[in-house]
Amino acid sequence: MADVAVLVDILVQVGLVEISESRLRTTKSGVRVATQDHQAGGRLLGETLIRSGIFSGQIRRLLEVSEIDATGSLVCARALALGVAPQLTGILRRFSTVSFTDKLLVPASLVSQLDGVWSLLPARVGPELDFRKDMGNRGELYSYQYCRLKALDGTKVRWVARDDETLGYDIEDLNHNPKRRIEVKASGEEKVRFFLSQNEWNVARELGEAYEVHFWGGVSLTIAVEEEFGRLTGRGYPLIFRGISSLLDSGALSAVPTQYLVTRPDGS
Repeated sequence: MADVAVLVDILVQVGLVEISESRLRTTKSGVRVATQDHQAGGRLLGETLIRSGIFSGQIRRLLEVSEIDATGSLVCARALALGVAPQLTGILRRFSTVSFTDKLLVPASLVSQLDGVWSLLPARVGPELDFRKDMGNRGELYSYQYCRLKALDGTKVRWVARDDETLGYDIEDLNHNPKRRIEVKASGEEKVRFFLSQNEWNVARELGEAYEVHFWGGVSLTIAVEEEFGRLTGRGYPLIFRGISSLLDSGALSAVPTQYLVTRPDGS
């Protein structure tokens, strides 16, 4: 029964099934996949799962350890692919254009789906909206994709906050020496206003010009990510504040403390 519950939860997350009045009902997309997936060689289910974001972590890790050849195809050693993205590798094998021998070879046409912004957004856990978390995920995703598109080698851009939230930044870009660390802030408002935690403040001071903040303004959780990414980058986002500690020292940016530690003078 536990396995069934997990399967139902996944089907709901990817939009193939919906719960209506305590009953499960196949969605329009679910009917299409159920009736046409066999004729498409399993491609429809594979594309649905990739686009849903449910494999976002595995997609990210696979992109970061693979090579992109001259044709735009992704190449990864078999053992490495299975190590970082076991379930995703199984899904990719449903595509007739994917080769899986001693290496995993994914053609450029499918790579474009893997590294599209929609497939890298972490799937929401549960039906409830977590505004702060969802807004943060969007901002980090947009900066991750922005940096990968700008980089000489997109595989050297790492979304490190997905694995460790204590670093004081969200993204590393190894295309630079020293490597660039990027903290991402996203807001529904366009006015530049964001908070730095004490850890982020300390890391920014320590790293100097190697630390930058990306600010995405006017973000909406109701717009499809692929559409919004294009819209926001077209408007000049992200706003990039490089060497934020020197910007604060020069007065180009200002900061005020928002938290205070309160104790008794006698220490009791």
